[in-house]
Amino acid sequence: MIFGVLANATIVPLLVRFLYDPNSRKYRSYETRNLMHLKPDTELRILVCVHTSDNVPAMIYLLDHSCPTKESPNVIYVLHLIELKGRNSPVFIAHHNQETSTAASSFFENIIPFYEYEGNNWDSVTVNAFTTITPLKLMHDDICAMALDKQTSFIILPFHRKWSIDGSLEEENNMVKNLNCNILDQAPCSIGILIDRGRIQKLMKPSSSSSSFSIGMLFLGGNDDREALTLAKRMARDPRVKLTVIHLIAYQDCKNDVYWDTVLDIEMLKDVKQNNGVLGNGCNIKYVEEVSNCGAQTIKLIRSIANGYDLMIVGRRYGVESILLTGLSEWSEFPDLGVVGDLFASMDLDSRVSVLVVQQQKCINVNRH
Repeated sequence: MIFGVLANATIVPLLVRFLYDPNSRKYRSYETRNLMHLKPDTELRILVCVHTSDNVPAMIYLLDHSCPTKESPNVIYVLHLIELKGRNSPVFIAHHNQETSTAASSFFENIIPFYEYEGNNWDSVTVNAFTTITPLKLMHDDICAMALDKQTSFIILPFHRKWSIDGSLEEENNMVKNLNCNILDQAPCSIGILIDRGRIQKLMKPSSSSSSFSIGMLFLGGNDDREALTLAKRMARDPRVKLTVIHLIAYQDCKNDVYWDTVLDIEMLKDVKQNNGVLGNGCNIKYVEEVSNCGAQTIKLIRSIANGYDLMIVGRRYGVESILLTGLSEWSEFPDLGVVGDLFASMDLDSRVSVLVVQQQKCINVNRH
């Protein structure tokens, strides 16, 4: 009887916890909510998360180049995240344009620029702003719950490192890093982590004479890269954007081995190669192919192209094995960015290019019990 009681009290709970994890599926959506499967003539719903005022300019600049139109508008949900300290109760605030615009308190300083952005694009952008004051360990619940409730297709998160305008590292917040990892595991839609290394801040200066925005998309293949390419195509519809798609091919892929993922990749790249107006008239798109047979050559390529663009868009590709990334995962510093994103965020990379790391929605298999 004693052994039976011990087994029920220790072994059985451990087995239940191992076999069933409700938190990992709590916010998963059974519907497809990503950019790839979004119809061209439907609105794009984006959830933007900001912690401090430093996150705001780069977020707005990225949204401004996502090419919202009257036919395909953007609905932006802004969530200002504040850590709850002490023994106070969590607070959730829904802002209104009229109230926020007249508020003098610095509490709303992260919200006002988004309403100003809406005013400058009133016919194609709608902004809804919220503030949540909650403990850091529960903050991902508010983000995932809002994404599920508002049926967003994309979440944009700021990176946990802050660079100054001259490219030097200013600050690192490991609590934000843990928050991003929790959202990557549980989010009900696709996610993008924005790394601003100072290039976007420079572009936003009034003294900047260039009105064009150069984007590079490094395509290796897979779900995350196809999602990232979909976003890059959408941004390329903006006449100010110049997009270069760099297709990195493994040397062994030059043979006759064809997999289902390869077929999907070829289909995604078809209109980029042809540039036959499918993406929209006036799109400035360049397609480049590069061949690599090891991780060292991939690093060399990344270092050679990093300074040529204002923004790099890459897929997270976390846990994906490829000859292109051989040996690189062992040196990865930021698993939340994947191997490719980690290379662009590394301090060893002498570049100020900003990076958007994209992860496609993790779908639930409805046949799984």
